[in-house]
Formats: sequence, structure tokens, C-alpha cells
Amino acid sequence: MKERRRFGRFETQLKAQYILQDSKRDWEECTVISMSRKGMGIRFHTREKINEGSTIHLKVFVPEKLKPTIVEGVLKWIGERGKVLFGGIECNEILDEMKFSKLS
Repeated sequence: MKERRRFGRFETQLKAQYILQDSKRDWEECTVISMSRKGMGIRFHTREKINEGSTIHLKVFVPEKLKPTIVEGVLKWIGERGKVLFGGIECNEILDEMKFSKLS
């Protein structure tokens, strides 16, 4: 199968928090497990239902950085592996060099 992604992904393990745009819940824990300039793979630390197509806001915490990097995107897919939820986020904009370098 031919790779369709415009930007290569690399594996990572970054602590993060997310909130769904129309959610009444507070920020929830997650982990960024892969990333590119246009998307991220996420491991969610919840069992709550999350719908594909939801707008999601992320605060990604990078070691040695004082402030988290903020990213917004759309949840393109979500699935369960064992009892863990994983999803893929397409960022609303391609991460510019400065923002991407903060995360990598």
C-alpha cells in the first residue's frame, strides 16, 4: 500500500492534555505517541466516548520547556487496542518550523 501522508511521522512519548471543543469536561490526560507537521497519534487516558470529527485542543508538554505548546485539530479516527483508546488528529494548520521544533 502506498503511503499517503505528505509529512513523515516519528514516534515520541510526550505528556499532553486535551479538551474537546464543545465538552463540559475539564482537561484530560493523554500522550502524544507519534507526530508529523500535520498530525499526531494520541493515546487517551480515558474510557469516555470520543467521537470522530470532534475538534480537539491539545496542550503538549515538552521536557525542559516552561510553557506547553498548544495545538488544535480534528480527531480523524479513534480505536481501541485492548482496553486503551488511540486516535489520530489532523492539525488545523501545518505546524510551522518554530512550533514543530519545540515539539521534536
